[in-house]
Amino acid sequence: MPARLRRSLALRLLALAAIWLAAALGGSGWLLSTLFERHVNDTYVRQLDHQLASLAAALDWSASGKLVLTRAPADPRYELPYSGAYWQARAPGALLRSRSLWDTEMPAAVERRLAGTQAEVRPGPNDQSLLVVSRRLVLASADTPVEVSVALDRTELRAARRSFNRMLAWSLTALGLGLMLAVAAQVKFGLAPLARLRRALATMQSRREARLGGDWPTEVEPLVSEINALLARNAQALERSRRQAADLAHAVKTPLAVLANESAALPGSAASAVAAQVEAMRRQVDRHLARARAAGAAGARGMRTEAGPAVRELVRALSRLHAARALALEVEGNGHFAGDRQDLVEMLGNLLDNACQWARTRVHITLREAGGELEILVEDDGPGMPPEVRELAAARFGRLDEAAAGSGLGLAIVTEIAAMYEGSLALATSPLGGLSARLRLPAGLP
Repeated sequence: MPARLRRSLALRLLALAAIWLAAALGGSGWLLSTLFERHVNDTYVRQLDHQLASLAAALDWSASGKLVLTRAPADPRYELPYSGAYWQARAPGALLRSRSLWDTEMPAAVERRLAGTQAEVRPGPNDQSLLVVSRRLVLASADTPVEVSVALDRTELRAARRSFNRMLAWSLTALGLGLMLAVAAQVKFGLAPLARLRRALATMQSRREARLGGDWPTEVEPLVSEINALLARNAQALERSRRQAADLAHAVKTPLAVLANESAALPGSAASAVAAQVEAMRRQVDRHLARARAAGAAGARGMRTEAGPAVRELVRALSRLHAARALALEVEGNGHFAGDRQDLVEMLGNLLDNACQWARTRVHITLREAGGELEILVEDDGPGMPPEVRELAAARFGRLDEAAAGSGLGLAIVTEIAAMYEGSLALATSPLGGLSARLRLPAGLP
């Protein structure tokens, strides 16, 4: 069985229906053709029986002992040579035959007998195939038996059968095509809930909903229930993962803080070395915990965060932090994010902090929502970033120590958290002269 047929329910149903219809219509065609042939044969045999009875009534023995025909048959074809209608009467020493036989006799050889009748198929003159009915009779005027035979050419019968079979074939073909169209419509209608289920799943994913709703047929409802149960179990597992990540953060950061405090008591160079290692460990822990927490949040459903207020809150905090530099932080637009607010704040905080660190006088943030996507553009008028460093800084899951100076840990974390939500971060040169960071995230649909 072809792989495509094994995978497709619709093709399986259509193939099974096609096989069944071909067998059913083929069998029906054979049966109808056989019944029609039998009906025509029976009609011809009854006609020959009538003609034989009429001919027997016209036969008699003359006073001189000859077999004579008292009146001519009514069918004019008996007078035309090789017309296809023939009769013959034979008795010992006597033979009468129709003019249509001309100088031949009724053939005695039998090709086959028709089932259920006394008729026979015999070869005739001019390569004709004859349907023959014969009777052995005893006339009232004498005891000598007379064999009377009447025959008709089967050409018309075979032509009628061919015409019927041709019409039957066209009719059954049209019926088969019509039934296949009906089956295709039935299959499409019957499998429509599966297509609707696929669209509902896609919509649920785009809206990041936690449950698959709607009314479903009885046969599909158990599948929908299982999907909802699976989503609920996944949500619970993800929530446990987030709690474990938070617990791990507390468990690891406390020993790191103790190490940092203890390192202060060491001699100068040793204290600096230990402090640097502790800071590197803290940054690594922060990075991987952020990834773990974002992975849990990105898998959760039904979240919808207002991006505008989160951005403006960060802008107010950074304005106070960089008050001495008198930076102009501008926010334009609004939108929604299909994810956890804390993850959005973490991504935007890293982008805005990086922009504020390198900007000379101005940072501009633009929010746009279109086509199910939230775009956040952060631009500054700083020195910018070389293209080769941008690639390292914005690489998905890039290591911290591979980021160029100035890009720092923040851009790598932004890239990774965005990837958890199937989003992206692209770095380019801003029209303001500095770096342009374009963050694309799924939008929270209403």
